[in-house]
Amino acid sequence: MENDNPQTLVSNFLGFYAANKHKPELRALSDYLLAQALSVRGYNNYQTSQLTGEKFFINNILAPANPELCFDIGANTGGYSRLVLEATDSKVIAFEPLPSTFTNLRAQLANYSTRIMFENLGVGNKCKQLALYYNEDASSHASFSVDVNGVSYLRNTNKISVPIITLDYYFKEKEIKKVDLVKIDVEGFESEVIEGAKSFLRICQPKYVQLEFNWHQLFRNKTLSWFADQLTDYECYQLLPNDWAKRDARDPLCNIYLFSNFVFVRRH
Repeated sequence: MENDNPQTLVSNFLGFYAANKHKPELRALSDYLLAQALSVRGYNNYQTSQLTGEKFFINNILAPANPELCFDIGANTGGYSRLVLEATDSKVIAFEPLPSTFTNLRAQLANYSTRIMFENLGVGNKCKQLALYYNEDASSHASFSVDVNGVSYLRNTNKISVPIITLDYYFKEKEIKKVDLVKIDVEGFESEVIEGAKSFLRICQPKYVQLEFNWHQLFRNKTLSWFADQLTDYECYQLLPNDWAKRDARDPLCNIYLFSNFVFVRRH
């Protein structure tokens, strides 16, 4: 029957929804549709590296660029570093400040010992000792910021003092000339990493800077637009499930405080 045509059914549903969307009984449906639309847009897809878009980015964008050196800042147990090592011939420097997680990181990636350097360090805007707040059962949520404790799912009840450095200091100390990718996933401390990397960004000119943007940034009073203002030589892309899309960092739809990954690509 004509009325069973999928396009007709969708058209009828959209017409019904548009005419009735403000009715209280449709609120749950509206919330569901909003969640699905945000997922398509690139938000809250944290479940796998395929859904986050990181696997797509590494395999389809980074690998063809033949990277020689990548920084993994906030390496945790090495999932991201492993993707880079498997998809490319690049060397990786992995930064992880939490000692117990660092031990696990080294064990997980021991087979790549000729191509990876492990640094039991945090990265920020000053070289100093700093308190790291963490949960032994959720090491990926460890953060240097107490501001992010407002995030409802965080339970960072433990604290340890660890050393942190700046990228400006590190690249000079190690005499690094070129870096292709800097991935930064530090649970709300991303702005400090960028603030401590001004000389590094100007001199090493990484092709890609990947940032996690999440609820944490709301409590840190940082927008995606702020990061774009620091990375003026870069264009902004949002990672999607199996894809990516160019974004205007000043667009309100790009400043939603839900989990997403943005990659800043150096112009030219």
